[in-house]
Amino acid sequence: MKNLVFKNFIINALGILFSRVLGLIRDILIALFLGAGLYSDIFFVALKMPAFFRRIFAEGAFNQSFLPNFTKVKKRGAFCVGVLYQFSIIVFLFCLLVSFFSSFFTKIFAFGFDEETIKLASPLVAINFWYLFFIFIVTFIAALLNYRQKFFITSFSSSLFNLSIVIAAFFVDKNNPHETLYYFSYFIVLSGIAQLILHIIVFYNNRILKAMKLSLKFRKTKTNLKSFYGNFFHGILGSSATQFSSLLDTTIASFLITGSISYLYYANRIFQLPLALFAIALTQVAFPKILKYLKSNQEELALEFMKKALAFLSILLIFSSMIGIIFAKEITKILFERGNFSNEDALITAYVLIAYLLGLLPFGLQKILSLWLYAKFKQKTAAFIAFKALILSALCSIVFILFIQDEKNKILAVALSSSISAFYLLLANIKEFGFKKFFSLISWKFCILFFAIFALVVILLLEFKTNIIFVFVYIFEFIKGIIQ
Repeated sequence: MKNLVFKNFIINALGILFSRVLGLIRDILIALFLGAGLYSDIFFVALKMPAFFRRIFAEGAFNQSFLPNFTKVKKRGAFCVGVLYQFSIIVFLFCLLVSFFSSFFTKIFAFGFDEETIKLASPLVAINFWYLFFIFIVTFIAALLNYRQKFFITSFSSSLFNLSIVIAAFFVDKNNPHETLYYFSYFIVLSGIAQLILHIIVFYNNRILKAMKLSLKFRKTKTNLKSFYGNFFHGILGSSATQFSSLLDTTIASFLITGSISYLYYANRIFQLPLALFAIALTQVAFPKILKYLKSNQEELALEFMKKALAFLSILLIFSSMIGIIFAKEITKILFERGNFSNEDALITAYVLIAYLLGLLPFGLQKILSLWLYAKFKQKTAAFIAFKALILSALCSIVFILFIQDEKNKILAVALSSSISAFYLLLANIKEFGFKKFFSLISWKFCILFFAIFALVVILLLEFKTNIIFVFVYIFEFIKGIIQ
């Protein structure tokens, strides 16, 4: 069973890694064609809206509320039919609403945009938002496949989103950024359709699908969804803290200098690589396992599993943070400094990345600890914790911005505030989990040994930084030469 969990984590992590590598290629192309200015800010706002709600319906509140209730109900087929039917209608109507009132919703997500910029952005928001409808159904099917310990298709299919923009890049003109925005947007919606088709094919012969068919055939679709909706609405805040924080960052950045939204986006994309590769991949695999342990009253096994997960994740995230901070400038220069993306843009993005990376460890660890709350049906508690973290992040951003004189440095305050809120999230989750229980999961001898090795690795990285950079630049240029 332990080997199965590790195998599923590796499969999930490889799928996410493949998707994120394509995502970096995608961002390199976006930087090449749109740079860091008006058009890139518009595109990222248009992209942010469906991405934000996708996180709620995918890694966020929907998944964390659906699986606990799914394991609890007796009529699982009827439960699935009811949730799919009701949510599909809600999401479809929401997409229609955004399409008809795209200017209004664009203003909410980028309150600092002027009327001319809103006019340019709103049609793109209307197009991109339809991606949400297709990806919700994908998320629903993926949750059921994950429960059946099938992670391969879900983890690898997300790469289709990034691949769509890579393909679209072959049809665009670098000198016509406005037209490029529309190409990118239409291809994003097509990627949602492609992901849905792929999941339907895999899900077709699944046992849960047969139960859903029987429920429809005999009209046994009536089931109580009150508990699910209660957990879901509380979970919107509780399990989507990172997404709400990112949305808040974008809104505040829209009031700052042109390009601020883009700097945050590019830095956050790099930040999200280790977070998704390690924290999200592990939580997706761990959540069904913890649920099953607690359902069968095996709390000691659940705690032992949590102990190993926390130790494993801590090692990966600490090393990722240090490597990212040490090589931040080189990473942003290698990835983005070309075309319309200048050297100054790369430097600002690097400093924003460092500010984000300070919160990588607490953001990742709180994801694991929050699983305990969701498995215990404490979505309401998680919601209050996240709401307080959002207020803290907003207040810190406002205070820092008011006291910082340099306009270019104000964007750093936004990222730093996000990291500060991450530490609060972690401490609040530990408090709910129980300080005594949490510290019982820590091996202090292991910690001392780990930090000794960690210090040695950091010293070696700093000592041989120039040589390491030279090797990576050479490899990158070699790959770029092959592609060209």
